[in-house]
Amino acid sequence: MKHEWNVVIVNRYDLPRAPHKEFQVSSKNLLGATMKATHKIKKEHIGWKIKSVWRLDPNRLKRDVS
Repeated sequence: MKHEWNVVIVNRYDLPRAPHKEFQVSSKNLLGATMKATHKIKKEHIGWKIKSVWRLDPNRLKRDVS
């Protein structure tokens, strides 16, 4: 069963707080989600780093995808 994972990336870790971006990936586990996120960062967000990754609740209200 695949889970959805939320990934937050930043362009630097130090203060003042850096701007961030969020996106979701689907994977069975945390390692797979991190690998997919890293691949996406290398293609689309060069130089950014992963700040955090967490699994989204499967029972949450789904957003309307139009």
